[in-house]
This record gives sequence, C-alpha cells and structure tokens, in this order.
Amino acid sequence: MGSKQTVRQAARRAAFQMQQRRREEETKRERRVTNESIKLMVALRERDDAETRARDAIRAMEGEGLDAAAIVRWSNGELDAKEIARLRDFVPKYADPVPDGRPS
Repeated sequence: MGSKQTVRQAARRAAFQMQQRRREEETKRERRVTNESIKLMVALRERDDAETRARDAIRAMEGEGLDAAAIVRWSNGELDAKEIARLRDFVPKYADPVPDGRPS
C-alpha cells in the first residue's frame, strides 16, 4: 500500500508544480500586457495632443487668410489638402476631460 500512496503524493506534487508554473507564467504575461497597454494609452494621448496642436496651427493659418494650397506650401509638402481637412476638423478621442467636462 505504501507505494500507491507514494505514487499519489508524487502525482499531486507534479500537478501542483505544473499549476504553479502556469500561474507564474500567467502573472508574467499579465505584467507584460499591462506595460504594453500603458504604452499604447500614452501614445494615443500623445498623438491626440500632437494632432490638436496641428489643428490649432492650421486654423490659425486659415485665420491669416491662407487656403489649403498655401498651407501645403508652408508645410513644405508634409501635408496634402486631404490631411489638412482632416486635421482642421480633428476632435481628440483620448484627451482627458477638462474640469467643466468638455474634452480639451
């Protein structure tokens, strides 16, 4: 009878160790995914901030009387008319709300 008990104990130990390794790997994976998620959210907010600044600059240039073609020239061809139109109407998606509840 002693050998059956030894086999069971060994099987339990092996199963426990396997479950422990699986939990440790899942914990490591969770940390990696969390870190990448943070990087993603930061990047999205930084992108919104950059596009908001571009929108404001385009609107200011239009306020100075420039049309899309002139803005394309002033951007040294970095923007085309389609991108100017998109940025002019840009509304941030990921910006944190300002105290009055409206997006910044």
